Amino acid sequence: EDDFFTGKEELQKLTDKYIALVDEIGKAKEREILEL
Repeated sequence: EDDFFTGKEELQKLTDKYIALVDEIGKAKEREILEL
């Protein structure tokens, strides 16, 4: 039970990190498009 919860928490951290990364890439691409 506890192991499952810990795994879920780790997964959530990874998901948040990934979403933040994708968000950064998206913003960078938007800037590139606006600069053209």
